[in-house]
Amino acid sequence: MQKVNEKIYWKKKSKIQKIYPYLTKDITCDVVVIGGGISGALTTYFLAKSGANVVVIEKNIVGYGATLSAPATLEYQSDVDMYKLEKMKGNKEANRIYRLSLDAIDIIEKIDDEFEKATGFKRQDSIYFTNKFMQKSNMAKEFQVRKEAGFDTTLIDSHTVLNVSSAIFTKNASAIINPYMFTQGLFEYLSTFKNVRIFENTSIESIKPMYDSVVCRTNNDFKVMSNSAIFTSGIETLKYFNSLNAELYKTFSIVTKPLIQKEYLKDRNINFTARDSVEPYHYIRFDNNGRIIFSGENTKMNEKFMDKKFFTNLSNDKYKRLSNSMNKLFNSADNIPIEYTFSSTFVNTKDGLPIIDEMPNMPNCFCNLGFGTNGIIYSAMGANMLKNAINGLYTKDMNMFKILR
Repeated sequence: MQKVNEKIYWKKKSKIQKIYPYLTKDITCDVVVIGGGISGALTTYFLAKSGANVVVIEKNIVGYGATLSAPATLEYQSDVDMYKLEKMKGNKEANRIYRLSLDAIDIIEKIDDEFEKATGFKRQDSIYFTNKFMQKSNMAKEFQVRKEAGFDTTLIDSHTVLNVSSAIFTKNASAIINPYMFTQGLFEYLSTFKNVRIFENTSIESIKPMYDSVVCRTNNDFKVMSNSAIFTSGIETLKYFNSLNAELYKTFSIVTKPLIQKEYLKDRNINFTARDSVEPYHYIRFDNNGRIIFSGENTKMNEKFMDKKFFTNLSNDKYKRLSNSMNKLFNSADNIPIEYTFSSTFVNTKDGLPIIDEMPNMPNCFCNLGFGTNGIIYSAMGANMLKNAINGLYTKDMNMFKILR
C-alpha cells in the first residue's frame, strides 16, 4: 500500500449545503441541544416533533465534528456479543438492547424518507464473521443465542465475497449512510420548522442548571435560557463527569477506489455490512459506487497521541494493517487500490453501550451519548427516549443506559 495522506472521504464527497447564523442575542426556548452532529440532529428531530421549542448550538459547522469522520455503518449488534451481554445484563436486557438497535435502523430509515436529500441511506444485510478456526465454536454459541432471542439469523461457513470460516447472517439487520449528508439534510429540514432554531460557530462556555431552568452562556456572552438542556457531543461532555467508566479510542478507516468492475466484486452481491469477531475488530461496508470502506484497528488513546510524529507513524501502520487484512478477506491477489485514509476519535464504555441519562448534580441537564462504534444507532435510541424524559416521563429502557450502572 502506498503511503496516503489523511483525507476524510465524507468531506471530499460532500459539500456544505446550508450555512446557519451564530448567536447574536439572548434567547429563550424549551430545550437547548448542545452539539450539531448526527446525534444532535436526531435529538432535535424527536423534540421538535413532540412540539418542543428547540435551539441547537454548534461550536463549529453542523456535521463537521466526529460525524464527518464516522464510518457510519448502522448495525443491530452491539460491540459486545449477545451471549456475553447476557452474562453482564441478563437475558431479558440483552435481548431488549439488540431489539432496540434493530428498531433504531427502522427509525433512521423513516426519518431519511421524510426529507428530500440524497444521504446514501440503504438497508443492508448484516454479517458477523470469523476467519479463525478456533473461533467457530464461539460463533455457533452466539448464533444460538440470537436465534433463541427471535432474530432471523442463519449460520454459514462460507461466503461468495468474503473469506470466512463461520458467520452469522441476519437479513436486513444493518444499513449504510453518508453521515454528513444525513446530518446536513436533517438540519435543513428541521430549519423549516417554526419551533427550531439552529446556530453555528457558537460555543457554550458555561452552564448554570437551576431547579426549574438552565442558563447557558456563549463565548460571546449571550444567554440561552431553557427549561432543559441535552448534551449530544460525547467527547465535549466528558468534562462534566467527575468519574466515568469510559475511555477514548481512535479508529482508522481506508476507502478504496470504485471496485464494482473488479473481478473480486464483479457480479457479486455486496448488499451487506460485515464485522469480524476477533480483536482488533474490522468493519466492512460498501458505498453506492462500489468502494470498500474498511475500518477498525481501534486503539486506546494516551498522551503519546498528542505527538504529531508518533501519531503519523501509528496511523500509517494502522492503514497498512487494514490494507493487508482487507486483501486477505477479499481473496485479492493484488493490493486493492486505496484512495482515502482517515481516523476518528470515539468514546467507549466498558459494556459498549451508550449513556442516556440526566447529568449528575445538574438538574434539567440530560445527555444522549451514543458511545461505541454503533453510536449513530444509539443516538437514535436516546433521542426517542429523551423527548419524554425531559418532561419527567422516564421509560424502563433508560435504566439500561444510566451513567451509574
